[in-house]
Amino acid sequence: MSPIDLEIYWNRLIAIVDEAGAALKRTSFSTVVRESNDFAVVLLDEDGHLVAQSSWSVPGFIGTAPLSLRRMLQAVHRDTLRPGDILFTNDPWIGTGHLPDSTMAAPVFNGERIVAFVVAVAHLSDVGGRQWSADASEVFEEGIRFPVIKLLEGGEPNRLALGLLEANVRLPEQVRGDIEAQIVAIRVAQRRLAEMLAEYRLPDIRAIAESIYRASTEAALREIRRIPPGVYAGSVEADGWDEPIRIRARVDVSAEGIRIDYSGSSAQVGYGVNETFNHTYAYTIYPFKCMLSPAIPNNEGFTRLFEVHAPEGSIVNAKPPAAVGARHLVGHLLQGAIFEALAPVMPERVQADSGTPMWSVLLRGVDAVRDESFSTILFFNGGMGAMRDRDGIAATSFPGNISNTPIEVAENLAPILFTAKRLREGSGGEGARCGGQGQVVAFVSRWPGTIRVSLLTERVRLPARGLLGGAAGTVGHVRHNGVPVDQPKGMIDLGTGDALEVGLPGGGGFGTPN
Repeated sequence: MSPIDLEIYWNRLIAIVDEAGAALKRTSFSTVVRESNDFAVVLLDEDGHLVAQSSWSVPGFIGTAPLSLRRMLQAVHRDTLRPGDILFTNDPWIGTGHLPDSTMAAPVFNGERIVAFVVAVAHLSDVGGRQWSADASEVFEEGIRFPVIKLLEGGEPNRLALGLLEANVRLPEQVRGDIEAQIVAIRVAQRRLAEMLAEYRLPDIRAIAESIYRASTEAALREIRRIPPGVYAGSVEADGWDEPIRIRARVDVSAEGIRIDYSGSSAQVGYGVNETFNHTYAYTIYPFKCMLSPAIPNNEGFTRLFEVHAPEGSIVNAKPPAAVGARHLVGHLLQGAIFEALAPVMPERVQADSGTPMWSVLLRGVDAVRDESFSTILFFNGGMGAMRDRDGIAATSFPGNISNTPIEVAENLAPILFTAKRLREGSGGEGARCGGQGQVVAFVSRWPGTIRVSLLTERVRLPARGLLGGAAGTVGHVRHNGVPVDQPKGMIDLGTGDALEVGLPGGGGFGTPN
């Protein structure tokens, strides 16, 4: 295949998933998807290898999609799939690591033959249980859990499954709307890929995919071979729940690829900050993507160069029925350990630890007298870590790419009034390049009753470290009516007029200050 043909085909495939992603975003009901972009649409070849993903896709979902599809096809064999079938699960050990994420997969047929798969993932605004939080002790408390099922069979919806889902969530219309948006995205991708195959008179995408993989592998290997072969070690510490957790990463670099081993990391804990392997895998390969080939779209040609080992029973590969609701509070930390490991040999490409993970604040209220209720999720970002050639970016998500929900939207959907939203001056760590600043966000309750607030926060006690001589960023804070909250990963109640203030942590600095 000529380079020109490959470029045309490759960009056409990306355009297909971009259109599908836009359809998902525009038809979704929740701000989690519509405003914060917590979704992904991914195209895979007939063997389940990653080919292309929509440009807005969350890194964690891109990385989990091939692993999820593999497990889904073990549960429902591909030979039983027919046009119009869509598989569904939210099992944390099959999907993306926690129950709120709906993972759907569907085949693309050309005639009677499966030639590709489409996977669509979206974070649902509610899955029942005790409310999205970090303080559950096992997964059964965290919501309804579906094994792999056919949500649609021959185009007909599984009404029993949809009825069970709607009966177990607080926002049935919103959840059903986002489920339907995923179905729309899958159908758009299926239709556009069928049109492409017909237009170019192609039997399948195998030759295109193999050319994409080959070009991506060659480009990535050129960068990997610039790293001196050897074993490099890094670690990161974070607050955890009641005691700090430590993640240790051993990075073994060879001329043919990289192996990452998390042996020695903390054991899984009795609260909902545990990781599953799929999510750990996704956020392990992502920082390498940023360092080695940021301009090349994600695909199997890059990911197959990496092997990830995470000991079962550890904080990065918890065994069921561990609670995993806030697994991103660990998953987003992995980049810090990997960047630290490679800092001595790749100082121009690594980044100091960021003021992550992304903070999530879930608000829920019920007024039995007026028969009214609401539930909404707010995302906030700390400062990114600095690099050798730039300061860290303020109030920006990394390694996720979740957007902040605009104040105007949040106030329209929840009975709260924002009193502050500003950069947190001086919160970035000092260095030759300074870490990104966090932000301060404050609001008061206008709800006539009690608002139950779930706090999914991190780096309130232990800061984001600097790198190669840079200083650590400032830790975050959570204050209820001006008083520090005892457990910033727990739940609190806001009465009418009560104030909540969150101060997001700053990113670490890079290099010794001049």
